[in-house]
This record gives sequence, structure tokens and C-alpha cells, in this order.
Amino acid sequence: MGLPGIKESIIRNIKNIPGPKVSEKIVVIECDDWGGIRTPSKEVYDNLVDRNLVDPHCRYRFDTLATVEDMEQLFYTLGSVKGLNDKPAVMTPIVNVANPDFKRIEKDDYQNYYFEEFSNTLERYGRGKQVLDLWREGLSNGVFVPEIHGKEHIAVQLWMEKLREGHDDLRYAFSQEYVSLEMSSVPPAARGFRAEFYFENERRIPFLRESIKEGVTIFRKKLGYSPKLFVPSNGIFHPQFETTLADSGIQYLNVMHLNPIPEKGDIRLKYYRNGKQSQSGLTYCVRNCAFEPSDPKYIGVDATLKQIESAFRWRKPAVISTHRVNFVGGIDPQNREKGLRELQKLLELIQKKWPDVIFMSSRDLLNCMYKKA
Repeated sequence: MGLPGIKESIIRNIKNIPGPKVSEKIVVIECDDWGGIRTPSKEVYDNLVDRNLVDPHCRYRFDTLATVEDMEQLFYTLGSVKGLNDKPAVMTPIVNVANPDFKRIEKDDYQNYYFEEFSNTLERYGRGKQVLDLWREGLSNGVFVPEIHGKEHIAVQLWMEKLREGHDDLRYAFSQEYVSLEMSSVPPAARGFRAEFYFENERRIPFLRESIKEGVTIFRKKLGYSPKLFVPSNGIFHPQFETTLADSGIQYLNVMHLNPIPEKGDIRLKYYRNGKQSQSGLTYCVRNCAFEPSDPKYIGVDATLKQIESAFRWRKPAVISTHRVNFVGGIDPQNREKGLRELQKLLELIQKKWPDVIFMSSRDLLNCMYKKA
């Protein structure tokens, strides 16, 4: 093992030291970005490429709302591999529950922000009731158990401010219902307008508090239960919002060991210990594995398996971080085929290496570990 390999091994082990232990070998798959828009269609993607507004090599160019075919093939893959007690693999989709209402925003000359619930976006994009029915079917079968990613996956206030300034490229992207335009005038932490909880001044805070409340309300209405885990988009989140989360019924907050916190338009890093409880009663949760087959740097499942092995060595659950873009084919079906092929390979190797593995949703794992009501 060379020096880079030794360094990676040390990091894998050190990050698994903090936090509560479990006796079982548990695997959780947390998959971000469900419900929120990215690239509406192949046509829109081509239009943006023609105007040099997107990077044709960025893996997120494939990210779009899941189709019926995407969902059916994902469920087939999850159900094809079973762990202990014959229970299939489970995915915890991390969901944004709202998207911009582009027509109303434009009609109001960009003066105010309006949103639509993600179920309406599914309908407009031709995904419709069938996709939402599949979400509910996956939930009923225990293979697709959503938690919340925030209301929008958008720094709404900053985006609206830039729209009002009248930037031609941003207005064109808006006309294509594309939000995530890279702009040099936007701070690096908010580049692409993806970090919902990035803010530059205190005036932004009330809007964000209300977004948390609205997001949880929509989640309950559409999915029939209250989310327990909150995963901030792009990881950026300020501790002052923790009380609002707790008051909204959230019990667990996903963080990184060194988590980015917005402060006066800049970013500082704060250390979080996995399993520690905040003053507001939230428990901090840190992921310890990653699986991103659509990433150009992806070289196979071996890196994920090593991360899982390190987690199990320290008697920790393996919580795998992944993204919707890996499993959708609305822009390019080959993207979905590769992602699901690699997921199948990963799940089969997990089951072969650890026959006593237990696949769980985030919710079930957290309930077992912390025994909250």
C-alpha cells in the first residue's frame, strides 16, 4: 500500500471512531436530491450547451426528475439483493418538496418568489401520478423510505436577487426552467444557487425559518408521515436553525465532521461529533461511505466496500451517501443503466462478503440506535 493508500485508510478509520456502536452489520443508503428539479429535459440540456451555459462534462447534466421506468428499475435492483431475514436492500431518498413556479414569478416581473409542490412539478414534467404512486408503493414495501432535504434545493433569495438584476444568461436559463447556472458574481459557496441555507445577512433568516416549516408541512401532506431526518442541501447549514427543525418535529440532523456554516457571506467550518445531541434536542448524524457511479472520477465499487469494511471494523453502521443523478435516465438512459449496474454489483458484493448484513432505512436505523419516540 502506497502513501496515498495509507492516508486513505487512516482517514476511513479515524472518522468511524466517534459515535455509538451497533452489534449488527447494518447498511443504509441515503440518496439526495429527489423531488427537486435540475435539468428538465434533453432538449433543455442541448439548448444550454449551445449557449455554453453548462459544463458538458459535469455529471449533474444527467440529473432530472425520475421517470416511471427509472423507479421500476431501481426497485427491481433493490429487491434483487436480500440481507439477513430475507429483507431487501433499502434506499432512503432525501427529498426536496417544492420547486419554483416559473410562470407566476415571471408574471410578477421577478419581484416575488412563488413555488409549487413537487407533485405538481412531476405532473408538468410528464412524470405525474404514476411516479408518486410508485414512491408510495416503495414506501409501503419498505424499500423507498423518504426523509427531507429542505423545501427547495435552491438559494431562493439570492437567485431572485440576481434575476431582478436582469442578467441575460440567468434570464435565459430561467426561460428553460433551469436554476443551477454558474455565475462568477455569486459567492463560491452558493455557486449554482444550490445551497438553500446559504445567506449573506440577517435579513435572509426569517425566510429560511419559514421554508423549514413549510417544507415539513408539505412533506407530511404528500407522504403521510413526519420526516425525522433533515439533510441540508450542499451541506451548508447554520446552528441557529436547529430550534426551528426541532419545533417542526425533526429529530436528526445530517452533518459532516467539519460542516460549512454561513457567516456574513463567508463560510466557516464547525466540528460535529457523530451521535452528539444539540441543545435543541437534535442528534447529529454523519455519513461514512460514498457511492457515486456517475462521477467521472468513479473507478468501481471497491472504494465503497473499503469504507463499509472500516465502518464494520469499528462496529458502526455503514451509511452510504449517493445522489439521484446516479440512477435516472431521462437525459441519457445509459446513465441509469450504468448506475443501476454498479448498484447491483455493490449490493451483491456486500451480501457475499457479509451474509449477515441488515439493510435498513435511515429512519429504522436511527430509531434503533437512539430509541427516540
